[in-house]
Amino acid sequence: RERREDIATLARFFVERFCRELKKKTLPLSPAVLDALQSYAWPGNVRELQNCIERAVILADEDALHPRHLNLTFRRNPPDQPPDDDPWARIDLAGSLADVTRRAVAAIEARKLREALREAGGDRERASELLAISYKALLGKMKEHGM
Repeated sequence: RERREDIATLARFFVERFCRELKKKTLPLSPAVLDALQSYAWPGNVRELQNCIERAVILADEDALHPRHLNLTFRRNPPDQPPDDDPWARIDLAGSLADVTRRAVAAIEARKLREALREAGGDRERASELLAISYKALLGKMKEHGM
């Protein structure tokens, strides 16, 4: 966390190591992955980076690592650092627990659908594969969210 300039080098080293151990073709790091790695606080330091990359290599079923493989989305900055942009602070907590849950799930679903469609270049069939849902379920969710 104190030597941010080393993050990309370490990440590439870990990717090569884990790809070799798992007998996978070496996966390149997309620019979005490098941005995500650089912007994360890394409270666990190098060991946390190593574990993050190992998990990403295991999960990657494509020919490159993408931010969704890193699972940094819901990790928080350490308590002694203010959050960059706390998504939880924007959630409307009005109403019952069921109301709040319904709104939060709907917002997350819509965002995830948009992200998958963007990553798939608008190809709905590919987006359904990325989301691990059927094509029919994707169409239903898109309709539900007015897409």
